[in-house]
Amino acid sequence: MTLTPRTHWWLRLWHLLAPRVPDFFSMLDTQADNLRDTVSALADYFKADQSGLAERVHDLVEQGHAIRDNNLQQLYGSFITPIDREDIYTLSMSIDHILDYLKNTVREVEVLQVEADEWMHRMTAELANGAASLALGLAHFHSGHSETTVHTIQTREAERRIEDLYREALANMFQGEEYQKLSSAGDMTSIPACLDFIVNRIKRREVYRHLSNAADRLARAGEALRDISIKYDGSVSR
Repeated sequence: MTLTPRTHWWLRLWHLLAPRVPDFFSMLDTQADNLRDTVSALADYFKADQSGLAERVHDLVEQGHAIRDNNLQQLYGSFITPIDREDIYTLSMSIDHILDYLKNTVREVEVLQVEADEWMHRMTAELANGAASLALGLAHFHSGHSETTVHTIQTREAERRIEDLYREALANMFQGEEYQKLSSAGDMTSIPACLDFIVNRIKRREVYRHLSNAADRLARAGEALRDISIKYDGSVSR
């Protein structure tokens, strides 16, 4: 029979008085990686428009929420944290909020039965760039704010490009060959054709809006990371 070595009483006491600090930086990195995977899955869904790919986005969102719950549970149960616990909470929740808008985007596409267009593809590509920059910023957080700030600026720039695309997409709604045919037909234009055109544009606008909101949340996460990194300025180590 194999005997398990007994832990010395003083070592058990030490672990009780000074419990091991969870690696919150790695835990936040895991959240950021999940975000990147979710945006990538959304891009794949827009390209193929298959129910299985939509389910993939939903599954990744749920995984992201589970990672958040675990991170917060570790946070609430930790006596010592490497940085202020409210900063860890802010970073964790700011990443998680982005997932909600990605999930809502897929829901809108499914419910409204909208086919992805060029604007959705381009906005999602910029979301992927922003999510990658955010993940890199978190990865460099422990080495000082200078590297982190560079990546958070890139995250903010991605959000601004998405906002520009959003406005361009809205302006483009009432342009193009289909609109020209309807507007030039005059009294010959059928009411059902006009209604179909308008309803289709309203549906697309809803999807654009969710992508724009996701970008806004992404920018907030980048700003939170920037402010927190400046607060500690290289004083944090893993």
